[in-house]
Amino acid sequence: MVLASQAQHGMWITEMMHGTGTAYHMPFAMWFDGPLDREAMLAACRAVVARHPVLGCAFEERDGSLHLVSATGVPPIAFVVEPDPQTLIEREIALPFELSTGPLARFTLVEISPSRHLLLFVGHHLVFDGMSKDLLVRDLAAGYSGAPSPPLPMPYGTAEKPSLEAQAYWRARWREVPHVVINGVTRTPQLAERGETVLRDLTHDMPDLPGVTRFQVFLAAVHALLHRYGNADTSVAVAMSTRTAETRDHIGLFATELPVFSSFPSGGSFRELALGIRNEVRELNAFREVPVARAVGGIKPRVALAPVSISFRRRAPDQVFPGLRLSVEWKMSNHMVRNALHLQAVDGADGLRLTLHYSPDVISRQDVELAADHLAAVLRAVSADPEVRLADLSLPVAHLDATLDSTGATPEAGPAHAEAGAEPIEEELIEQVRLIWMEVLRMDHIAPDEDLYDLGGHSLTITQISARIRKRLGVEVPFDVFLDDPTITGVAAAIDGLRP
Repeated sequence: MVLASQAQHGMWITEMMHGTGTAYHMPFAMWFDGPLDREAMLAACRAVVARHPVLGCAFEERDGSLHLVSATGVPPIAFVVEPDPQTLIEREIALPFELSTGPLARFTLVEISPSRHLLLFVGHHLVFDGMSKDLLVRDLAAGYSGAPSPPLPMPYGTAEKPSLEAQAYWRARWREVPHVVINGVTRTPQLAERGETVLRDLTHDMPDLPGVTRFQVFLAAVHALLHRYGNADTSVAVAMSTRTAETRDHIGLFATELPVFSSFPSGGSFRELALGIRNEVRELNAFREVPVARAVGGIKPRVALAPVSISFRRRAPDQVFPGLRLSVEWKMSNHMVRNALHLQAVDGADGLRLTLHYSPDVISRQDVELAADHLAAVLRAVSADPEVRLADLSLPVAHLDATLDSTGATPEAGPAHAEAGAEPIEEELIEQVRLIWMEVLRMDHIAPDEDLYDLGGHSLTITQISARIRKRLGVEVPFDVFLDDPTITGVAAAIDGLRP
């Protein structure tokens, strides 16, 4: 049993509180053409499981801390014959994971014909990230070829508190940006929504700017487009790797999502914006292992830090499976999206491929396709002139001048204890809950109606309060109570309703 990382704890509490469906499922498909050796491939899958112990783990909360524990079984490795595997793919992506028992990964080798096979992997994001895809292919290739792959140690076990420097950094920068204007309409993501995708090939549109990486240019282009849409204050959540020299070979969650802010005058040039973004990312890199909510405090657990997010990954060189031709789906969809718009870019030897993930309940496919065209136009304009002013980026006027509609926010229900006719809560129970809050938050006084997040609470705080309530009062408080009514009175009312 080892301690989960801060990123794992934040993701776990988000799933517990929001019920994110398949939003954290990571499907990955490898298509093989040629005479595949079935037993060798299944053995390679078993070797990957043996090499990466995190794939055989589950997550368990004990006394206010989250731990990785052994799953009740090993990750399933199945073989099936299926000439038309699409239904199987959809079923495997949708199949839920039980975080408390695991396992949180599964392999399915599908024989489509004697000369064509599919190896489908589905893992939970708690134990698998974008770079893990490259490592999975690498280790499968080694196992299939018969090369030894010694087991790696469990890469987790410590969860340090954010430093004072990290806290100061994020507190100076963090600000809520709940809405984003795209094509003249204000979009407000609420929860994880059903997702669809739009694909684009940006290989011939991507510019090269001296002194700025391709990732930084791409991120700056997204910021430039959002500024051009009329967003004065822009926040884009960016997936950042937290791998170190010790963890670079480990499959697992070694990534975090961090916001990159920009507030830039439209009269400035793209190069100036790109250099500003570059400097911001360089500063952020020093604190990339620190979750924003843990450093800042007072941020409610949410499925997304910003209405627009980006993942940009440089793909590793192709791996060799003897006698087989491999085709990989690097950007498979899990059919859910946590933002108004998520841009997933993979930059490889075959070019830059972009997948735009969106919810049709928040934004139409037509608007997403138009936004993709706009982004490509921004990149082409920068290729022609890196000094182009943001105000001069040419986009279809009809969409930019559209009237903004409502944010789409839904009214929140009032706290349960405030409903007419509700029974009064015992003062003794309120006092017991208040004492627990004071212990966890290390405060001498807390009023019964003070909001947990206004007091600096975060995901770890919730876990610790719940653990103490369970131990002292014998009641398991649902995590969503800390979203619906995060006050002492609200939690006490939930406890009162749950007691026999």
